[in-house]
Amino acid sequence: MNLLEKREQKRLALKRREEREKLREDMERLEEEIRRNEILFNFATDEYLIESIIFEHNAQEAKMNYLLKQAREI
Repeated sequence: MNLLEKREQKRLALKRREEREKLREDMERLEEEIRRNEILFNFATDEYLIESIIFEHNAQEAKMNYLLKQAREI
């Protein structure tokens, strides 16, 4: 393996590491949003607000599934 190939491998490894770190941060941020949404749901009394919270929760679940899929592919 020549020097250029080694540099390219290091660059790709660094890029994958950065992608994994960004995914981890995105997932942590989303988990915090989900927790806040659950707290809001527990105290909501207005039917329209409850419906909105449920829609937001479904969107958060879909986003988490997407992030998990991305994590598996890296």
